[in-house]
Amino acid sequence: MRIQNLDDIRSVLGDLGFPASKEQIVEHAHDRTGKRSDASRALAAMPPGDYANLTQVLRSVPSQPSPELSETQRMYQHRHHKHADLAENMRETRLPPVEEELRQEPRGRRE
Repeated sequence: MRIQNLDDIRSVLGDLGFPASKEQIVEHAHDRTGKRSDASRALAAMPPGDYANLTQVLRSVPSQPSPELSETQRMYQHRHHKHADLAENMRETRLPPVEEELRQEPRGRRE
C-alpha cells in the first residue's frame, strides 16, 4: 500500500509518544482510524523495527512520489528508465498513444 499524502500519517501519529515499535505505531493508527484506512494500511507496510521519531516513520512509509502519474505512465517508466538509481518522479514519462490521441483536438470538423 502506498499513500499519496503523508499529512494523513502526521495527523494520525501526532499524539503518539516516541520511541515506538512498528507494532505500537500500527496499533495506534488502527485505534485512531480503523484497520481499513489508507494511513493504517501504509503504516502496516513499513519495515519492522523501532522508530525514534515521526521523521523516521515518514521515511519508512511507502509513499507515492508522483500521484499525478497514471498507472500506464508508471509502467512506461518502469520499462524504459535508463538509471536504476533515479527516483520515480525524475524519470522520463510520456502518455500512451491512445491517451495522446484522446487529448488532441478532434479531426475533421473545421469551420
